Amino acid sequence: VFRSLLGISWMWFFGAVFLSQFPSFARDVLGGDEQVASLLLVVFSVGIAIGSLLCETFSHRHVEIGLVPIGAVGMTVFAFDLYLASQGLHHEAGALMSVGQFIAQPEHWRVMADLALLAFSAGLYSVPMYALIQLRAKPSHRARIIAANNILNALFMIVSSLLAGAMLGAGFTIPQVFGATALLNVVVV
Repeated sequence: VFRSLLGISWMWFFGAVFLSQFPSFARDVLGGDEQVASLLLVVFSVGIAIGSLLCETFSHRHVEIGLVPIGAVGMTVFAFDLYLASQGLHHEAGALMSVGQFIAQPEHWRVMADLALLAFSAGLYSVPMYALIQLRAKPSHRARIIAANNILNALFMIVSSLLAGAMLGAGFTIPQVFGATALLNVVVV
């Protein structure tokens, strides 16, 4: 149960790095307006929802911990590809693209696909661990374990924002922060 708590908290660390950077990533890297940032959030949310919902189908209604490594690999691969896909993107200074203009550019489809598949993988990664916690925790301790999980999740998210802020302050770009997070995921997994 404790390893599942750490694994879930890592997923929140990982996801918070991306979610916290969407506004700046959309504006500074992709050249999009605030609606583009909202689009990225929608793509990410739909991806995690589909991955989470398909866990039941893939696991045949059982707790299937074998989905966790598949999700972890997907998180790494698509986060790193997002880093690669955003390396060559350049936009004109000044005017920001609307959602329509953003979607009209083929190179942005790769960015959206990476975000969707990264989030889909996070859904595959996290749901079995949540189910395992509920299955293996004694009923008398379940509420305390879930509370501990929430506290750990918050701590991991705080650390992720501090680490991302420190990297950005040290001169890293947002895509480099994404790439470093992907590589860190390999170490954690």
